[in-house]
Amino acid sequence: MKAVILAAGKGKRMGTLTEEKPKPLLLVGGKTFLERIISTLPPEVNEVIVVIGYMGEKIQAFLGEKFLGRKISYVVNDNVEKGNAHSLLLTRGHFKSKERFALIYSDELPSNKEMEECFSHECSWLTHVVDDPTHSGVVTLSPDGRILELEEKPLHPKSNIAAGGVIVVNADIFSYSPKQHRNGEYYLTSMMEGFIRHHDVRAVTGAKNLYFTTREDIDRFNKK
Repeated sequence: MKAVILAAGKGKRMGTLTEEKPKPLLLVGGKTFLERIISTLPPEVNEVIVVIGYMGEKIQAFLGEKFLGRKISYVVNDNVEKGNAHSLLLTRGHFKSKERFALIYSDELPSNKEMEECFSHECSWLTHVVDDPTHSGVVTLSPDGRILELEEKPLHPKSNIAAGGVIVVNADIFSYSPKQHRNGEYYLTSMMEGFIRHHDVRAVTGAKNLYFTTREDIDRFNKK
């Protein structure tokens, strides 16, 4: 089984932290985002496809062709300004029809238990309860935990449940074209809007208010 890690962005809101290294190589709790993510992947994941862009050569130097026992391959995104949906679409050629895979944001920190639960479902999405959902993709759930609806950075959120950065899907995801958000970017969540209408995607509950948007978020985590 394969996992895709979206690691092309700069992380502009990290300020000076990302002037000399990309955000996926920042240290959180003494390890880089990438090391922490790959270390939580279950044994069935034997290949990790990393989409790189900003300072991608540093990510390649860090991970190499094999990392923590898993094959590492790379896809280069030269237009990171288009958004993370563009990064995902660049990996389409790596998957067969209906092939199941994991899709992970490079600034997510899932626990082993959360990752295991995500993979226990045919399709799933890690979620986090947040105090301010206007900066996130926001989901609404059925009573039994199925994701029914999704909206990216809504002005008037319908819930305080944010879509996180670990998703288990299949190659049907490539059948849904991304839509341009009002801020100009093409978000993966707009592809997932179509996917959840035709697939049973289960919400997995992650840690509350866990996100890494600014350097203050990293500082807060490192002080725990």
